[in-house]
Amino acid sequence: MADPKASQNGQVPARAATGLYARSESALRIRAERVRRLVARMRKEMPWIQASDLPAMKGWAELEILSATCFAWLTKMNVINGQGEPRRLLSEHRQLKLAQLAFEKELGMTPAARMAIKANQTNAALDIVGAIARDTGEGDED
Repeated sequence: MADPKASQNGQVPARAATGLYARSESALRIRAERVRRLVARMRKEMPWIQASDLPAMKGWAELEILSATCFAWLTKMNVINGQGEPRRLLSEHRQLKLAQLAFEKELGMTPAARMAIKANQTNAALDIVGAIARDTGEGDED
């Protein structure tokens, strides 16, 4: 955790322990439980998700937890450090969000991705109808 003396003075230590890189068994167990709960909620809320999407869902949930941790620390410490420069954690948060967006697109979590899924489903249905019509038409010629 952060230095208690620094928080009493209203200052943020140069290297605050954000928990982003926590390795203790209890921290990892808690993080794994949060991932499991997020994945369960995703499966409930997104009916188009299939069992084969589980690794991507877990990846997204892991990134969600890490980026939420980053955001919480950024709001607590402020985005700008004592020298008036953006904190390194801000860059880390941005990278996490960009990686998360890639998962969101693949899982159909964005409006554009859902539209693409609907378009592909519609095209697939039309292709089946067209194939049946072609097969029926070919049989009539004989």
